Amino acid sequence: MMPNQMRQLVWIVGGIAASALTFAPGISLKGNPFAPTFNREVAPILFEHCVSCHRPGEIASVLPLLSYDNARTLAQSIKVSAVRRQMPPWPADPKNSMKFRNDPQLSQHEIDTLVAWVDAGMPKGNDADLPSLPSVSQGWQHPRSIQPEAVIRLPNIHLPASGEIPYVRYLSKVPFSTDKWVVALQVLPSNRGIVHHMAITEVALDPGVTPSELDRRARIFQPLGLASSSSGIRAAVVDPANNGAPDMLGVYTPGTTFEAYREESAKLVKGGKNMYLNFNIHYQTNGKPEIDQPAVAFWFRPDPPRHQVFRVPASEQTILAAGKELLTDAPGEKAEGTHVAIPPIPPNANNYEVIGVTAYTDPVTIYQLQPHAHLRGKDFKYSVVYPDGREVSVLSVPKYDFHWQLAYDLDQPLELPAGSKLVVTAHYDNSLKNENMQHHHHASDAAGNFGPDKEVHFRAANQSWDEMFTPFIQYSAPISNPDPAARQVNLRQQEKHRQTGPLHIVEVVGCLEPSPSSTWTLTHVGEPVTSTTQATSMTALSAAATRPLGKQREQLIGVDVFNPSSHQGKKTVVKGVLIEDAGGIRLNVTSLQTAADTCANP
Repeated sequence: MMPNQMRQLVWIVGGIAASALTFAPGISLKGNPFAPTFNREVAPILFEHCVSCHRPGEIASVLPLLSYDNARTLAQSIKVSAVRRQMPPWPADPKNSMKFRNDPQLSQHEIDTLVAWVDAGMPKGNDADLPSLPSVSQGWQHPRSIQPEAVIRLPNIHLPASGEIPYVRYLSKVPFSTDKWVVALQVLPSNRGIVHHMAITEVALDPGVTPSELDRRARIFQPLGLASSSSGIRAAVVDPANNGAPDMLGVYTPGTTFEAYREESAKLVKGGKNMYLNFNIHYQTNGKPEIDQPAVAFWFRPDPPRHQVFRVPASEQTILAAGKELLTDAPGEKAEGTHVAIPPIPPNANNYEVIGVTAYTDPVTIYQLQPHAHLRGKDFKYSVVYPDGREVSVLSVPKYDFHWQLAYDLDQPLELPAGSKLVVTAHYDNSLKNENMQHHHHASDAAGNFGPDKEVHFRAANQSWDEMFTPFIQYSAPISNPDPAARQVNLRQQEKHRQTGPLHIVEVVGCLEPSPSSTWTLTHVGEPVTSTTQATSMTALSAAATRPLGKQREQLIGVDVFNPSSHQGKKTVVKGVLIEDAGGIRLNVTSLQTAADTCANP
């Protein structure tokens, strides 16, 4: 968490008490013997919903809520925050989101109880009614207080008082000789006030390559902008649905740390002598020297599960920015977690749009969604386009909050059939209308990095004044060698897959035309070509311009994000999942580009 994040928290929770808030007039409850008391009714609410953060050592430690005196001091703020549903933080819009199992919001009864307690003069009540404080041992937050089976701690990291800190990378040896299946983990910095985020991936080093050798290469090659410093290191666990992208083992962001996986699901840590955990840490200075000692804790299962869990950005494939689909070989620095260079946000732009599209040729199950951006992040929306063309909103965050980068655990796993597509839309506000921008611009930005007059770049290892489009998901796929019971499930899935036939990403060329039913059709389609990528390059677009047209027609689904009207009547190259069933032939579109201004054979 940035140093300004705690100031922001104080501003939200403390300063809000002075805000105007009108309540319906009624009878004063002061002195009412039937009014809620802290010990009997209020403490259980605070202990369940609030003290995991509002306690020493946690991100809201400056506003503790462990005692009656603590709560009485903050009573008016508690009342206002509860009525406005600003605390506990949960920015998801329930009308446009699925149900989440980690939703911490207060019930209306709990809100009414807090309001009645404050209005009654905050009676303490009988000390015998006070419940015990929740137990959190050494910062580990397993809900059953089970101690971790393995903890990997880094050495102390010393940080300067000021200045820009490049991302800290530290390779820690994996202490396991055999593979481990992880059912729960927790990434935990010791000094949360200076940690913006922390990501952990597992890597394998080639024989003879050591972490010190990689550091030496980095000092030589990175100032020259060369990639040779990364040779000899590769991802140990890769994502099968995203062209071998590295699986992110663990992550820490403000508001998110402990996670447990569903029954018969687990993450994999590879054992062996050349395996390392790669800690990638983004720190922020706060005006005085600081020390942090990051750690990660693991809880294991003894045997393989039915499903292996992966964490990846849902933007790994196609990206659109400001209404334009980005080509994979366009010049520029690639944005973190993508295959493209995202153009910078212009000065004073208050609604810059970025969209990520990823299709799945095999069935997948999604468990968790976690949007990630920086100060200019304005909103996020995750939607699914099913193979039959239905579009469903999964998560809507209409007011993204950089200070609470929450993970949303679906109450019921979202099972997507082969041919489905995930679309994530985000907007960014680079203007002084952005409250987060105002706070940083006026309060703590002497260098002017957060000013709306600046272009804002998307790039790798970026600072807080840069931006990110990293809409994480956690999903699972069946593993190849599970236990016998799971193997039978896999056999049934494989037989079903054999009967229906595998799905593929294909590229087709044709003429884009609207249909009477407000859908879009590609006419004069030539023979489809199997594609290894979901996005399009300049090279592929040039080649598509000379491909001959044909006589087929194909329905396009999930095409609206590509602004199809701008391509109408033109020779168009389209990529997507090819779906053939009783409903006809259609493409769940992952790329749509104009190949020529007129739709005719060359």
